[in-house]
Parts: sequence; structure tokens; C-alpha cells
Amino acid sequence: MFSGDVLIPRLKELYRDIDASYVAAASLVGFTCAECDGMKCCTVDVTLHTFAEMLYLRRGFDTLDTSGQLAVLGRCRSIIKAKEDDPFGEVYRNSVCALNFDGLCSLYQFRPMICRLAGIPHFIVRPDTTVIESGGCLRYESEILPTLPNVKIDRSGFYRSMAEIELEVVHALGRRTESRTIAETLGGEDLE
Repeated sequence: MFSGDVLIPRLKELYRDIDASYVAAASLVGFTCAECDGMKCCTVDVTLHTFAEMLYLRRGFDTLDTSGQLAVLGRCRSIIKAKEDDPFGEVYRNSVCALNFDGLCSLYQFRPMICRLAGIPHFIVRPDTTVIESGGCLRYESEILPTLPNVKIDRSGFYRSMAEIELEVVHALGRRTESRTIAETLGGEDLE
């Protein structure tokens, strides 16, 4: 049985690199998420595409005490039900991540790559050399962008590293991991 344990140290190293890049960019422009409620970045739609991130998030969940786990599970199940009932409805689309309690992530240390990179504008250079750019969060766009429009994080290397990690999973399991939201990862079926 493939446990993925060998992937966790590599994932942690990738996360350290991501965090360092984010801190450098945020420091350069004076950006902080302090006092933000996370309502725009911490949406229910945060989807995990890799086994390694799902596994690491589940391991983080196991570090919570029983009351913390029950609170997260209750939120996950509510979000899953709302998605099943009406995936395009307001209840589901306006939900906040099951891990966000009072604007703070209850599994911050274990948060996925996409959460670690949220807020600051970025670009990705695809293998075919196409460049894809995206803006920052609403707060960044209104407070920072008007005076510092050229600061962007290059996510290309991070995505390549994550893809390399996931390819090991594909080879070990003989199949791709089905994408899941955070709520589905923690409140749904067990990982195989």
C-alpha cells in the first residue's frame, strides 16, 4: 500500500520555498493579510489536485484536538451537502473554507500551496512558453497595485515541483488522484 510518507519531506521543502517567495514579495510591497477576514481568499472552492497535499492536510487534521476536529468536520459536511444540493447556489458559493475560524486558518501550518500563494499577483510560464498572469486579492488590488504594479510571484517552478511530486504518486498508484475541495478531502471518503 502506497502511504505517501516519502513525499511529505519534499512537500514541506516546497512549502518552505513558496513561503519564502511570498514573504519576500509581501515585504517588498508592504502587503499583509492581518485583519483580513479571509472571505475572498478562503473560499469553499479551494480545490486540491494532488495526493501529497490531501495527505498532508489530513495529517494536519489529525493534530487537532477532538473538539477542533468535530468543528471542522461539521463545517465540511455542511459544505459538501450544500454543494450536492446546489453547486451553483448561494449557500455553497458564499461558504467560507471549513478551516477558517474568525478569519484564521485552523490548519495554517498544513495549508495547501494555493492558500500559501493567495493574495499577491502572479504569473506562470507554461511548458509551451505561454505566460498566464493573474491579479491579487481585492485588498492587494486596491491598496498596493496602484502604486506598485509590477510585483508578481513566478509560480512556474512551484507548479513544476508539485507536478513532479504528483507524478511519483501516479506511478506508484497507477492512476491520478481525483481532485477534491478541502471540505471533500477532510469530510469525505478516506484517501486511498
